[in-house]
Amino acid sequence: MPSLRGHLVYLVRLRQALERELPEVAAPVAAHWPCALLGCEAPDSHFFTEQTRPDLHMVDAQDPATWPGAVERWLDSQPQLSPGRAQPPETVAFVVGYLSHIGLDTWAEQYLHPDFPAAARRGLPDAWYPAAMADGDRRRAALQRLAEAAVPAAYHVPPDAIRRAPLPAGVRAEPIRTITAGILPALSLDDPWSQSRVQPLPGRAVTPDTPEARRLWESGRAAQAPATDAEMEALLSGALAFTLHMIRRWW
Repeated sequence: MPSLRGHLVYLVRLRQALERELPEVAAPVAAHWPCALLGCEAPDSHFFTEQTRPDLHMVDAQDPATWPGAVERWLDSQPQLSPGRAQPPETVAFVVGYLSHIGLDTWAEQYLHPDFPAAARRGLPDAWYPAAMADGDRRRAALQRLAEAAVPAAYHVPPDAIRRAPLPAGVRAEPIRTITAGILPALSLDDPWSQSRVQPLPGRAVTPDTPEARRLWESGRAAQAPATDAEMEALLSGALAFTLHMIRRWW
């Protein structure tokens, strides 16, 4: 499963792809970047409410029948946010962030899963299924490398920007701001160990910054070979092809 920081890093890559593919969408995302960051973490705001993950992701990880069309169902459940071209720029940025999150999750966890319904798989674009991402272990390695990638300072924002950025009417603003503000410090960190110690979720302890804790953390990582450049390219090409398709549908 992509990490909270991994989702932010992926949003940066998506913003860069939008600049090439859909500049009319990229412009409001860049102009209202804090809104996009809030949208990116909004699907996991259920950790701070009575809601469940399926409520905000529109998919039940235990029920393959819910996997196909999950992103489309979220869009259909929010008719006031469509079409994208008719929305205020702040809302465009938020929805792109939201689609970034559920796009990466759904693509990596469901569409590439061997239990994805075969009938639903027929006819889907080959670009969504890079061969290098067929193996779950290698996909997890690529997601880890993505989550730990350094992010240029141009994409960092101060905490007060998250507190002040407008949100669409009807969303639960406080939980969304809480989870986004909680993970935000990790975005500017380059050291994976330091990144791993930013823990905003309730009920989860922060790993102590001790030599023993770091040794255990490093030994756990050693069990998985790092993703190669080719695997990273495959991850991004497949995930971006999927997410851009969903954004075009919404726009």
